[in-house]
Amino acid sequence: MTLLQEGDFKVLRADEGMHIRNINDVYIPATETEEEHIPYYFTIAYTPLSMTFEEALKLYVEEEIE
Repeated sequence: MTLLQEGDFKVLRADEGMHIRNINDVYIPATETEEEHIPYYFTIAYTPLSMTFEEALKLYVEEEIE
């Protein structure tokens, strides 16, 4: 995972063969009362200019694409 500044934007990019999700967005299996929740994955995201790589690591996790 890399955080790059491109012009007026900062871009968080997943490494090749990887994708990123919010650290709190986890898989939840279906129960009798709730539907299954599948996390939202992405390979690129625009972030605030003020975000540091350390802050990104606290918010996002990179995982291998299955």
